[in-house]
Amino acid sequence: MKRRRVATFFSVAAVLLVLGGGAFAGYNYYMYRTFWGDPNVNHGASGTVQTHYFYSRALGETVRYLIYLPPGYGALQNHFEHYPVVYLLHGSPGRPEDWVNVGGIKDRMDALISEGKVRPMIVVMPQGNPSQFSPSSEYVNGAEGDWATYITRDLVRQIDEHYRTVDGPGGRAIAGLSEGGFGAANLGLKHRGEYGVIGSFSGYFKMFPNDARRLFGHRARVEALRNSPMDYLSHLKGKLPAFYLYAGRSDGVFLRQTGRFAHELERRHADLSFHVYSGGHSWALWRAHLSAFLIFASRHLE
Repeated sequence: MKRRRVATFFSVAAVLLVLGGGAFAGYNYYMYRTFWGDPNVNHGASGTVQTHYFYSRALGETVRYLIYLPPGYGALQNHFEHYPVVYLLHGSPGRPEDWVNVGGIKDRMDALISEGKVRPMIVVMPQGNPSQFSPSSEYVNGAEGDWATYITRDLVRQIDEHYRTVDGPGGRAIAGLSEGGFGAANLGLKHRGEYGVIGSFSGYFKMFPNDARRLFGHRARVEALRNSPMDYLSHLKGKLPAFYLYAGRSDGVFLRQTGRFAHELERRHADLSFHVYSGGHSWALWRAHLSAFLIFASRHLE
């Protein structure tokens, strides 16, 4: 009997060590009723950014993505927690690292989560062109490869299979700047079963003729219409995703297209937040107002 009590003691001690470990110094279980310590303490103040590579069947090659995992993602107590995902598409020329090195996405997300302005979310920043200075893919299936299928099928599947995500449109947002803003609007509207929030920062909503000819050849006119949200929005049935749009007062054609598209969304009674800020087509504008989009996305995602 004594040996059994000793064995029980060590078993309980092992469980407590796994469940709480060093959190028990000065800790009162009967106050918090949890083995994890004070629930008001942020046990992980900083998120992490990682770079990963995977093979895309649509492109027939290996591509990379950067991923931000929020504070506490790897903590034992969050093992069963699932997180909404924000996909951020870069512009051209550009690369996924821009969101970290120039946009400061890690520090921005860490601060917003710490301040309680956004819920913990995963942020994915994929490669969007063959190389930084290669001709733009426009995130469509065309002469540069099947970049639309790679983003909406291969990448989403990769993230959902390897991370604890909230599946479905209620758990995904897609956004981007310039070319990435066009890609986010086009892909998000065509795949409303995947994305519940769309963001476009200095984007455009009608393909430029030169890009259409380069990517689609003799099919340029038809494919441009099929891939221009401004042209096909009126034909879409059912509820639209929530939209967050902004552009700079010096953004030229990008401001004009964003304004026109916002007007069409208003006519459809879409859930829309549209802003015109001081500035032009540069990271100074996009970086300054990225937080506002992240707050909007957090409020609209499950």
